[in-house]
Amino acid sequence: MNGEVLAGRYRLVSLLGRGGAGEVWQAEDTVLARQVAVKLLRSLDGDPMDAVQRFQAEAQAAARLSHPNVVATYDVGAAGDHVFLVMELVQGPDLQKLMRTAGLPTAELVTDIAIQGARALDAAHEAGIVHRDVKPGNLLLAPDGTLKMTDFGIAKRAGNETTGLGVLLGTASYVSPEQVRGEPATPASDWYSFGCVLHELLTGTPPFTGPTVDVVMRQHLDVPPPPITRTDVPAELSNLVTHLLAKNPADRPSSSADVAALLTPASQTQVLAFTPPAAEDVLGVGKWEDDDEQAATSGHRASRRALPLAKIGVAAAVVVVGVIAALLLRAGVATDPPAQAGGTPSAPVVKATSAPKTTPESKPTPSKTPSKKPTPKPTTKPTQQNPQAALVQNLRTLAAQVRATQQGSRSKAPRDAAQQLDRAAEALDHGDTDAAARNFYAARQRLFEAQQHHRWQATPQIAALFQTVGQALPRPDHDNNE
Repeated sequence: MNGEVLAGRYRLVSLLGRGGAGEVWQAEDTVLARQVAVKLLRSLDGDPMDAVQRFQAEAQAAARLSHPNVVATYDVGAAGDHVFLVMELVQGPDLQKLMRTAGLPTAELVTDIAIQGARALDAAHEAGIVHRDVKPGNLLLAPDGTLKMTDFGIAKRAGNETTGLGVLLGTASYVSPEQVRGEPATPASDWYSFGCVLHELLTGTPPFTGPTVDVVMRQHLDVPPPPITRTDVPAELSNLVTHLLAKNPADRPSSSADVAALLTPASQTQVLAFTPPAAEDVLGVGKWEDDDEQAATSGHRASRRALPLAKIGVAAAVVVVGVIAALLLRAGVATDPPAQAGGTPSAPVVKATSAPKTTPESKPTPSKTPSKKPTPKPTTKPTQQNPQAALVQNLRTLAAQVRATQQGSRSKAPRDAAQQLDRAAEALDHGDTDAAARNFYAARQRLFEAQQHHRWQATPQIAALFQTVGQALPRPDHDNNE
C-alpha cells in the first residue's frame, strides 16, 4: 500500500506498526503539506461489525480531546473498503518500545511520565471519556519529552458501556479489579491501569504476571502488588504506585492534583499544612483560636471583632510615634549646627545633641520651634490610612493568585472565590468592613470545600495571604461561636 493515496489527500509513506485490526502508517497530507499518522482499519471483508464501530468510536472520542498530552485527531474517513483515522504524528517511541531498546527509564523520567500521564487522564475524564486500555504501547514519548496518550479504540463516554455483558476489553496485565469482576470501567479503572504502567517502567514487568490470563486476573483481585525495590526510586514515587494499585477504586488518586500531592516530598508538603483541625477554619487562619485561648487564660475574652481592629490601631500608633520621633530628630540636627557655628567641627553630632546643656538658653528655642511645624497634620492622616490600604492591596493580590489557579483546577471554586475577594477589596476600600468580611470568609469557605474534595490545591503564598488577611478582618456575626 506504500504510495497509495486515501480520499485523494493522504499519501501513505511507511508502515509504522500493526495491532489489533488496524495498521498505523506515516503519511503525507498533500493539502496541508505536513506529515501525519494514519490509522487504517484492515479490509472490512470478514471483519465483525463491532470492530468498525469501535474504530469510529475512537475517532469520535479522540476528536473531543484537545490537550498537549493527548495525540490530536485531524480527520476520519473511508476509502474503498478501508476506514481510516488521521492523527498527529509523534516521532518518538511508545513506552513499550522504549523499554525494549533503551532499558528501564530513570526514576526522574518515570516521575515526569506520571505527571504528564495524569494530565492526559484528567483531560479524558473531564470530557466524559474512559480510556479502558492504558498501557505502555498507548503512551508515546516525543523527542522533546512530551508524553502523548493515544489509541482510544475501546474508549467510551462515561456511563455509556458499549460492550456486551461479560466482555472484558483491555490488556490483561493492566486491567482493573472491578473490570475483572465484570463491572463497568470508570475513571478509577484508568488510574489503576496507569499504576500498572508505572510499576512496569520501574521494575521491568507489570505488577501481576502469570502463565495464563486467568492467573493474572485472580492476582488483580486478591494479591497485593509486589514492592518496588530499586534503590534510586524515591519513596514518594513508590508510594504513588501503591496508591494507584489499590484494590478499592475509592482509595486511588483521581486527578493530576492528587498525583502531584503524592509526589511531593514530606519536607515540602509541610509548607502547605495550613488547614486547622476545625472544618470551618481553613487556609491558615487558625490564629483566631490562639487569640481566644490567650484571652481566656488572662480572664478577659475579647471579642473577635475588636481584636484585629485593636491590632491595626496599635500598629498605626507605633508608626505615628516613629514618624514623629524621626522628624524631631531631623529637625534638631538641622537647626542646632548654626548655633554651634563657632564650635569644634570634629564632633558636630555630639554638639547638636548636647546643645541644650552647653549653649545659652536663647539657642535651643529656635531648634524646638521648627521641629513642631511638620509634625501634626502631614504625618497622622496618611499613616491612619496605611493599614486599611495595605489590607485592600492584600485582598486584591490574593484574588489574583487564586484566579491564577483556575487553569489547573477541576472546579469553578477558584473563579468564584476570586470574584468574592475582589468584592471584599472593593467594600473595604469604601469603608464597609462588614461586607468585606462576609465576602472574604465566603471565598475562604468555598475554597476549603473544593480542597476537601481534591478539586483545588492552595499554594503557600495563598495560604499565607489568607492567614494575614484573616487576622485583620473581623468575622461576620453569624460566624462567632461565643
